[in-house]
Amino acid sequence: METKILSRCDADEAKHIATSSLTRLEDLDLSGNPYLTEVKSKLVAETKILSGALSVERKHEYTNELANLDLNFDNRVICLRKFIEANTYSSDETIAKNAEKALDKLESYDSTFYKLGYEKEIARAFSLVEEYEKPDMKPVVESLVGVTTPIMELKTVATQLNTLYLKNQDIQALKEDTIPSTIQKKVVIDIFNNELLPYLMVMKRVQPDTFGETYTKITHYIETINTKIRARRNRPDSEEEENSEAE
Repeated sequence: METKILSRCDADEAKHIATSSLTRLEDLDLSGNPYLTEVKSKLVAETKILSGALSVERKHEYTNELANLDLNFDNRVICLRKFIEANTYSSDETIAKNAEKALDKLESYDSTFYKLGYEKEIARAFSLVEEYEKPDMKPVVESLVGVTTPIMELKTVATQLNTLYLKNQDIQALKEDTIPSTIQKKVVIDIFNNELLPYLMVMKRVQPDTFGETYTKITHYIETINTKIRARRNRPDSEEEENSEAE
């Protein structure tokens, strides 16, 4: 019976079969075999794409880390506001007036800007910190009790959040530009089922000394994976099995 890779073979299994088979093909002298040389080159290229797709798909997205860092960011903004507001009640008139100036500056950015999306809240945080560091505002802020620390903490967490956000965006963009492994594995399987295996099956009869061992080893890799695929099925369907093997 002709051996073929079952259609339910997953991307990792397809990659394993391909890489193992390519190792076996390396043992053959293909200098006088343009057809098999072309098939091998195609398989190498498509397997590389499949491997890259799997690698990209497994890159970690920082969803949970971003959420935790964003919560810390929110708390830094809230902390800053509360410290400034506390200074408005100072018995020192100068401190109280300076606190009002610092509070007005914060309100000009909307003190609830931490509720905005990542890009907007990060941009506003950096702008706010820059305002507080300007020559006219720096002495005002430094005169307040306990306000310098939350400003520096906000600057630090905004930098961390921005770095992680950009890293996450890069990963998402990479995934969007990559062919899904579920699609690419079909390309690899098709090369095996419709090009490589039919050719090797014929050649192992015509030139058994040259192709017999290679065909046997490659079909062994495939049957090992096919056995695992069949075992995964909770309810085997003989008709579906037959259709799968024919694909």
